[in-house]
Amino acid sequence: MTSAADNPYSLHPRAAKRAMSPERAAKLKLDQLVMVVQNIRPGVVGLPVLALTICFVLAEWVPVASLEWWFAGVVAATASYSVGHTWFLRSGRHQLNHADRWIWGLTVQATVYGVIWNLPPLLFWSECNDIGRMFLIMIYACNMAGGAAITSPCPPYAVMTILTGAVAIIVPPALQGGGFYFGIAVLSVGFTFFMSFMARQVFITARDMLLLREDKNDLIEQLTAAKIESDKARYRAEAASHAKSEFLANMSHELRTPLNAILGFSEIMKGEVFGPVGSPQYVEYAGHIHSSGEHLLGLINDVLDLSRIEAGRFIIKATEIDMRDLIAGALNLFAVRAAEGKIDLKRDIVTDLPLLIADERALRQIMLNLISNAVKFTPEHGTVTVFARRGAQGGMDLGVTDSGVGIAPHDLTYVFEAFGQGQHDISVREKGTGLGLPIVRGLVEAHGGKVQLKSELGKGTTVTATFPRERLTAPQPVPIRLAAVI
Repeated sequence: MTSAADNPYSLHPRAAKRAMSPERAAKLKLDQLVMVVQNIRPGVVGLPVLALTICFVLAEWVPVASLEWWFAGVVAATASYSVGHTWFLRSGRHQLNHADRWIWGLTVQATVYGVIWNLPPLLFWSECNDIGRMFLIMIYACNMAGGAAITSPCPPYAVMTILTGAVAIIVPPALQGGGFYFGIAVLSVGFTFFMSFMARQVFITARDMLLLREDKNDLIEQLTAAKIESDKARYRAEAASHAKSEFLANMSHELRTPLNAILGFSEIMKGEVFGPVGSPQYVEYAGHIHSSGEHLLGLINDVLDLSRIEAGRFIIKATEIDMRDLIAGALNLFAVRAAEGKIDLKRDIVTDLPLLIADERALRQIMLNLISNAVKFTPEHGTVTVFARRGAQGGMDLGVTDSGVGIAPHDLTYVFEAFGQGQHDISVREKGTGLGLPIVRGLVEAHGGKVQLKSELGKGTTVTATFPRERLTAPQPVPIRLAAVI
């Protein structure tokens, strides 16, 4: 849960200021001053023009020489004002250590300008008639309202702007006396308080906006830094995975050679080719060594095949394959295992199946892996069906359907991961390595196809490898399925 100190824009202005760090408070002050300066700068050029217009109107009652002196003072103050603002925007807006110095320096400059600008009601009030006086009240009341609005983000600036304007519209009518002018003075006081209230509301809104913008920028910086770190970690992980795959792919000879020696020598010992080895236990041990070596060699072959696929070193040697013959050969290899497990092996192959242009060794491994998994996880009196048919997009669908134990929904997400296996409540005839399906997917995707798995716990599993129509002997039209007519 976020504390109030972590969200200073949700607090009272003074509480928010206390809750912020000194660096952030200085940054906020400078941002507020920048907002005020940027609000004022467009109007600075037009202020001498407005002063000239005021002089033109007041010339009917006020001596021209007096107006000329005032106009010259406005022009000089405006030039100084503009220079100070430009200097601040160019060199001072990022000086956090001098935030207070810039604020009070420009505020003093604004005070001098405000005093000069608001002199006419104080100097020329007695020389004007009622119309001229109302003109001065109207002009300087509007000027105070506009000044309060554009300077409100920076409180010292806004206070001096409102204060100099209030003196100009309150003091002259109050000193004039009489019911009418006293009422004008009272209304001016109320107007000043109202403008002060509105300036405070604008200040709060501006402060909240600046703080939210700062938080947004901080969040963007954090997200950018996190993304950079994430990308670096991903690149390192990809590099490590690639290096691992390259290492295993290059270790093919080094791993297989000693295992082939173990298998060869243990088979010779088991068969007593060069004479009896002595105790019958030695023959039994030699058999265990041979079977264990075959299991280890099969595991190494699977790991090397998967590593070769991941390393992008699998090369397709495409030939035209008749899937009827390949499926028949694969089923023959599992006939004994299926008979021992009382499993019925079936095939479902369409009659007009075209030839498949693919790597024959890869296709054989795909079918053997799928059939092996199906037989392994199908209980007695179950059924394993190998199918081959045309796909919906004109390609070919190859796969295996079994009536086995199925896969739980929460296991479907990682059965295609290396060494990923579903959890089963039955004891299977032999344990797998979890590399069968990842190898199948890698080989199918190397041919431009994709693998889909559908399973229902307790009812069976269907794995479908879809090959694109470009892998079939051309031309092969897309099958048309007509909708039923009611």
